[in-house]
Amino acid sequence: MSRKSAEELGLDRAYATEGPEANRELYASWAATYESGFIVDSGYVYHQEVVKVFCDSFSELSGTVLDVGCGTGMIGGELAKLGVSVIDGIDISPEMLAEAAAKTYNGRPVYRQLIEADLTSRTELADSAYAGIVSSGAFTHGILGPETISELLRAASPGARFALGINSAHFEEFAFANWLEQHQSEGRITGLTCELRPMYEGADKADPDQWTQIAVFLAT
Repeated sequence: MSRKSAEELGLDRAYATEGPEANRELYASWAATYESGFIVDSGYVYHQEVVKVFCDSFSELSGTVLDVGCGTGMIGGELAKLGVSVIDGIDISPEMLAEAAAKTYNGRPVYRQLIEADLTSRTELADSAYAGIVSSGAFTHGILGPETISELLRAASPGARFALGINSAHFEEFAFANWLEQHQSEGRITGLTCELRPMYEGADKADPDQWTQIAVFLAT
């Protein structure tokens, strides 16, 4: 990441945010300029990397995909370009969801529905509703730990495909690898792999906050 400093981009504030309410306030102030400012100025490619891994890992997906921490809809837009036609989004910020609601591809809304929810607690997501679950933002600031994945597994249909981007620093700090490996050994997920990908163009190899581990697996 070489275009602007973390402080100039507001990342210092983002990574210092603690708790759901502070997260809402952060994104309420960021929503209108998130894509035109932050995405462009940082050389952000996180969403593209997650979609690439998701689509390369799983072909011929049918069913609804859930975009977790969808923000302004960057992942949804990429999925739509690749032919995924039914996408739901979930996010804690109503302002970010309003931006996502305005996103279209080929003249139709990118998202079928958008859900405002706090993923630190149980949501209103229906059981076994999703054939695919992706994320490039929810596991970035350290607010959500690996236990959040249990809620996503509840909403996943048997055989659902996951590609979850997890900030590399948080992946280590919160022991995501141990949690995922334990759940695989218990038969709750299968086919687990983790791929290290950049979050920004020109990502600094020495800075784990500029890299993501993308956890890929199937629900059982």
